[in-house]
Amino acid sequence: MIKKIAILFVLFLLFSCSSTKKPIISEPMYDVLFGNEYGGASFQFYEIISTEDEFNILLTDEMIQPYVKKADIETCNFILVNMGEKPSGGYTIEVKKVEELSDKIIVTIKEVAPTGMATMAMTKPCYVIKIKSKKPIEIK
Repeated sequence: MIKKIAILFVLFLLFSCSSTKKPIISEPMYDVLFGNEYGGASFQFYEIISTEDEFNILLTDEMIQPYVKKADIETCNFILVNMGEKPSGGYTIEVKKVEELSDKIIVTIKEVAPTGMATMAMTKPCYVIKIKSKKPIEIK
């Protein structure tokens, strides 16, 4: 009987103490909400959307509406990325890094050209990125 109690105690002790800690998983500072090969402008530019008036214009776009809520403007900023006219399909963007400093957010974006076969038609890719902060944004 004492052996059973001792064994149960040792098993309880082994299973109740864990030497590993669960990793802290932080939520990314951004989401790429939307991308379209044909919805952009003919020239390349970035626009930071941070005011309610600018945001309301964004909300009028039927393709973007499903991805944003009216309350998002209180906690987030948005970046509209127009890649300009491209000779084929398959062009995308990659958010390389989003770095939060004490006074601003630095967003590094890279244009990615298609590899392999792509649509042989002129495209005007555009993307909307949601930055989960109201700090000023600097784009690299």
